[in-house]
Amino acid sequence: MLGWLFFLLPVAALSGWIMARRHYKRRYRPQEPSFSPDYFKGLNYLLNEQPDKAIDVFIGLLEVNSETVETHLALANLFRRRGESDRAIRIHQNLIARPSLSAQQRRQALVELGLDYMSAGVLDRAEVLFLELLQQPGTPPEAPKQLLRIYQQEKKWQQAIDMAKQIPANDKANTRALIAQFYCELADSVIEKDQHQALNLLRSAHHYDANCVRASLLEGRILIKIGQYRKAIRVLQHIEKQNHSFLPEALPLLYTCFDNTDNLDDFKDWLESLLTRYPHLTSARLMLTKLVEQKQGTEAAQRFLYQQLHQHPSVEGLHQLIMLGEDNHQTLIPLIKDVTTTLIHKGDRYTCKNCGFSGRTMHWLCPGCSQWATIRPIEIHLSALEKLLEPSR
Repeated sequence: MLGWLFFLLPVAALSGWIMARRHYKRRYRPQEPSFSPDYFKGLNYLLNEQPDKAIDVFIGLLEVNSETVETHLALANLFRRRGESDRAIRIHQNLIARPSLSAQQRRQALVELGLDYMSAGVLDRAEVLFLELLQQPGTPPEAPKQLLRIYQQEKKWQQAIDMAKQIPANDKANTRALIAQFYCELADSVIEKDQHQALNLLRSAHHYDANCVRASLLEGRILIKIGQYRKAIRVLQHIEKQNHSFLPEALPLLYTCFDNTDNLDDFKDWLESLLTRYPHLTSARLMLTKLVEQKQGTEAAQRFLYQQLHQHPSVEGLHQLIMLGEDNHQTLIPLIKDVTTTLIHKGDRYTCKNCGFSGRTMHWLCPGCSQWATIRPIEIHLSALEKLLEPSR
């Protein structure tokens, strides 16, 4: 009750101020009372723990004219921020129903009502309002932005693309990258039934964002599926220029391509050059170990990886070394193998550079901050052992 009292008393005071102001404007009518009886009626409702009725009274006291529209909007926004969208909706509907509003004020009230519906989760009504605003002259920039949010939530990717293209140029900082992600979503949805259409969609993604790693990975998978391995190699190797952090995602696909073209020697040369550029890229080191094992045998792979781990220790590398020598040291190896297996499975494999969200599955849309393409693959280095070995709570 006290919370409502502190919240609504400023509204009551504002109503009183408006009535007093009206009184001084009309000095020639001294018989007019300074306060409407409804003002005291609203206070009575408030003190008797009937806030809904009090709100209705105070809203009625705020006569809608050019001087009080902002007061209505501020009051409704307070309600929406408090999570009381139904009350905000009532105030904005009351505003819109008044014929005295100017065109600009009506557009503003419609935008706010649409935001109320968004806050309440009534997306269909919000969509209708914002689409109505798009058809009017002087469309507020909030309309296409909110429609973009709605279509993303509803996974209507083509509508999201269309709406993103309507966002004003000065607000398009990340819009092109968003459009590329939407094209990737469309391509992902048809990849099994129509590879040609999927490739066309991915070309559109690259058009809007030349550094879209997701589009390159999807294109590489499609090209492998249809047997165009050499073309897939060019696409997947280009990921190094787009964002080398995603190379761990591309390496297994590249192995498939080089293996199917009987060209693993070239793959080995490329991996070695990759490690000169990115010495801490554990996934490339492990892939190189796999090639050494195939070409020269297990012992050679053990020696290679043992030397590498002295310079660049990692949990994945230690685990692979144990796997290569699991036939030796029968009592010690199983124990160490269990430890490294636990560490690898317990550790998060991906993290968001924007909000720090981490998990074991790749998400192109971060579940933590709802930003696209901010999650990166990570590798478990020995510096992270202490944290991973802590008991789960």
